Amino acid sequence: MKTGQAPPLRRPSFPGPVGRVCGRFGRAAARLKGGIFVQQTIGLIGMGNIAYAIASGGLAAGALQREQLIGFDPLPKNLDLLGIEKAQSELDLVRRCDLVVLAVKPHLVEQVLKKVGEALAGKALISVALGWRFQELSAVLPKEVRIQAVMPNTPMQVGEGVCVFEERNTLDPQELEAVKALFSAIGIVSVLPTALMKSAGSVTGCGPAFTYVYLEALADAAVYHGVPRADAYRLAAQTVLGAARMVLESGLHPGQLKDNVCSPGGSTIRGIAKLEEKGFRSAVIEAIREIEQFK
Repeated sequence: MKTGQAPPLRRPSFPGPVGRVCGRFGRAAARLKGGIFVQQTIGLIGMGNIAYAIASGGLAAGALQREQLIGFDPLPKNLDLLGIEKAQSELDLVRRCDLVVLAVKPHLVEQVLKKVGEALAGKALISVALGWRFQELSAVLPKEVRIQAVMPNTPMQVGEGVCVFEERNTLDPQELEAVKALFSAIGIVSVLPTALMKSAGSVTGCGPAFTYVYLEALADAAVYHGVPRADAYRLAAQTVLGAARMVLESGLHPGQLKDNVCSPGGSTIRGIAKLEEKGFRSAVIEAIREIEQFK
């Protein structure tokens, strides 16, 4: 390896069942050999958690090639980690790219678009900024910009993301299919009407953090009763992963799956009763309501 050259990106390595889930990267890479956006340059404005997840997941899945990516961020740590070429500015990036992914903080979106709007004319813009939908984006951009708003989440890094596409967009049909193919390689894609984007984004964007809190609490309970910390995290994580796959693959209602585990008078239903007593279910619902009011 040459001095200063970025190491090849490797998909995350996990033992056991988690590794089998992450094996999606290998399968996707086989299907997407050579990438999706052939002979196109993709720009990433902003390189925080979401943009890093898109780039790292897309590279690991074979949906993107490192040499077709250009990024800009005032703090280029993640660009350096991935070995992605750095643009001198947002405007420099837009001028050099065919498709631009806008991944800055929501309060910076308008400021950035005012800088690069004219240069975006005739190009495609994929916005992953929270709260910025087609209507808001089109209001500050030239009509010639092709727009798609997407609400992704960070589990894209391991090929298990959720990417909510706003139904309203102005991408060319082939562009839209290519963008969907990229996000499908690193998660699932759901297309929803504009009116549902906000709520869906709250669930998928914030849901992983809620799940980590639950997972940590489950592991803490195991540690409290003597299970070593490393084992507790592994057991708790696999339990959450397995339960999620049961919902997705069985087709059964979560309530039915819960009932299947709860024997009459048994230990599980006693634990469920305590969760209900402490307001577990309502706490989750209220958390989403709080996010909705904040946004």
